[in-house]
Amino acid sequence: MKKLPSVFVHIVTWNSEEIIAECISRVIKQEQYTLGSNLFIHITDNASTDATVGAVTECLQEGITLGCNPANIGFSGGHNQGAYNFVNSKCDALLVLNPDVGLSPNFLISSIHRLSTQRRIGMVTPKLLRALPSLEPIYPHVLDACGMELTAACRHFDRGSGAWDNGQFSSGEFVFGATGACLLISRECVESVSLPDNLPNEQLYDVYPELDNEHGKRTQLFDEAFFAYREDADLSWRVRSLGWLCWYEPEAVANHVRVVLPERRKSLPAELNMLGVRNRFLLQVNNWRFRDGLWMLLWGIIVRNIIVIAGVLLQERSSLKGLIEAKKLSSRSRYIRRWINERRVAL
Repeated sequence: MKKLPSVFVHIVTWNSEEIIAECISRVIKQEQYTLGSNLFIHITDNASTDATVGAVTECLQEGITLGCNPANIGFSGGHNQGAYNFVNSKCDALLVLNPDVGLSPNFLISSIHRLSTQRRIGMVTPKLLRALPSLEPIYPHVLDACGMELTAACRHFDRGSGAWDNGQFSSGEFVFGATGACLLISRECVESVSLPDNLPNEQLYDVYPELDNEHGKRTQLFDEAFFAYREDADLSWRVRSLGWLCWYEPEAVANHVRVVLPERRKSLPAELNMLGVRNRFLLQVNNWRFRDGLWMLLWGIIVRNIIVIAGVLLQERSSLKGLIEAKKLSSRSRYIRRWINERRVAL
């Protein structure tokens, strides 16, 4: 019997005390996987102010480890610490996982084989269902994400988000990208698409001084300038640009407690909306190229950006900081763009 690829699961927590134990429990119960043998879990806590660390500590056993940051270094920085630990392990694949996601028992066995069926498949994205705080799915089932799509207007969406599950996404297929709440990525892909260590980070550390610490122990899988929000779209675009494919696997099912949704924008914290504004510009500078099409340039880049800027100036002044930071970080993004272009692979 062929040996199963080993999996390194990485979870970033921040004030996740109510859900983290259940999340870990569901990872441990994966069919044909044994904790400490072919399954390893590492939790990175981003300076939680609640009892998250205590809740994780109660779950510690062989195969589960915990690291605590003195400051919140964001989704990207936290998972980059996990990517570093993964690269320095002997595991074959990395599962990036939110603490608010509950895996079905056959999740790993349903998704892991896809990374070996075709060499160019670098990422696998599951069928995510909306969940209750208990991590049980809402009934009737409501889709949360079935992979990510990028439109001709340069907008990225979680496929099926908010729709009733009527079997419309029951077939596996290639998609643009994977949702950051739960994505499986191969070792070869991680090593291929991670950004270089010598990025010009002076402006980044001005914005996030907490990142200017132990950066040598972070593999730059996610762009840390994003901090949180849209970093998964950026990774997905880079993965595709560098010659890898993302597969949507409907047999791999997980439940996700979704908080951030476009229709809830007005009720979201101002900081999240600011990140959304800033990161849309970073996403475009990092990844867009002329061959993506004239319509994307005219409507997605020029017209929609004008609309966003006008909206910030006239209605959402709290996001003005996002425009300023996007300008400040633009030279770093152009460096990343050149790095990608030098390594770009035609699909």
